[in-house]
Amino acid sequence: MANIYCLSGVGADERIFCRLSIPGHELVHLAWIKPERDETLQHYALRIAELIKEPNPIILGLSFGGMLATEIAKVKPVRKGFLVSSAKTRPELPVLNRLLVALLRYKVLPPFVFSIPNRYVCSIFGARTKEDMVFLSDIIRDASGSFVKWAFRAIMNWNNTSVPPNMVHIHGTDDKVLPSAASKPDYWIEGGTHLMVYSRADEVSAIIAGELEK
Repeated sequence: MANIYCLSGVGADERIFCRLSIPGHELVHLAWIKPERDETLQHYALRIAELIKEPNPIILGLSFGGMLATEIAKVKPVRKGFLVSSAKTRPELPVLNRLLVALLRYKVLPPFVFSIPNRYVCSIFGARTKEDMVFLSDIIRDASGSFVKWAFRAIMNWNNTSVPPNMVHIHGTDDKVLPSAASKPDYWIEGGTHLMVYSRADEVSAIIAGELEK
């Protein structure tokens, strides 16, 4: 049984991967470590990489976790890296609202703001059923507001332009968090949202399994 090391999205935990099933592979969730003061995404990725002890690992990153997976693969050879609902480079990120950028830059927003679930956030993430909304709300409510606030600032300052080898990008055509117009994935999931690792887990699993069989 081979391991797939998983990095979840901003503030999320291992529950987000609970519906994935990759034959012959075990999902190993890498829990977040506390970021250092004003730590960059690249430096944080280096510290997360130290948690992976085996050589040439398989890594799976969701959203923010995909950006970290990209940075890890730049310094640690990987057998395969999977990015789901994520971005490989800065040009694939949307232009952030100027007000949000200013609030993050000057550290005005209190951390608790980032762990309050609401209908608008659920809609943007693509939670379309009552079950999905309850699931996502629970994850947001359990998130560390201070970690989410730091992660947003780290993403805002991430300027990566290179893609390491062996990376496979899976994206949904209806992703409103990271709009599809800016994305250049290897696989599209028609109608997939930012939550498709959970809501369309069978399709995501099939793509990953197919790539690992090559």
